[in-house]
Amino acid sequence: MPQIFSNISSADFQLLVWEIEETLTFFETFPSCWSIAEVVNPIKKLESTAARYCLHQLATEFDTLQLVQNDRNRPFFKDSDWHISLTHSYPFVAAACSRKNRIGIDVEKPGRNIEKIAPRFLSASELAKWKEHSNLLTLAWSAKESVYKAVGKPGLSFQKEIEIGDLNQNPSEAQVATGEKVEIFWEEYPKFSLTVALIQQFD
Repeated sequence: MPQIFSNISSADFQLLVWEIEETLTFFETFPSCWSIAEVVNPIKKLESTAARYCLHQLATEFDTLQLVQNDRNRPFFKDSDWHISLTHSYPFVAAACSRKNRIGIDVEKPGRNIEKIAPRFLSASELAKWKEHSNLLTLAWSAKESVYKAVGKPGLSFQKEIEIGDLNQNPSEAQVATGEKVEIFWEEYPKFSLTVALIQQFD
């Protein structure tokens, strides 16, 4: 079983990370009421199915819930207070859930010509801190993806509206133009980076 055990830990959420080695049939065990968009590309279909498999493993309660997608193809549970997030970058997939906090998760592999595109998603101060370290650029990209998913505002600018704090701290924090304060949990593996963004709740 190629489950990847993460050191990320919090009482506020659960997560499961997986490296795909199995066929599509192995992962097709979640409820039939869980919708999945029609995908022609076989790898994309395998990724999407495996991510839902991971989500299904997180809580037995999910058997009774209906998983649907919004107009941006983001999955959510209908008529439920569970917050969820899925991610995939073949062969790695992951799912996260929280009962009380909006959440985002992202898996990011090295590549993407990250040094070249970094000025497009980092502020000047962020770029100055991390431009000499491709792994930190990848981690920052992943963190902003997770924050974007957790906040859920279409069109939110990675460069101008999401500011990542010190990646020497774990969890770190992000400031978002919408006013939310976000905790970012992260972990680096030899073949990918993993981040989880959690919207902080205030009494």
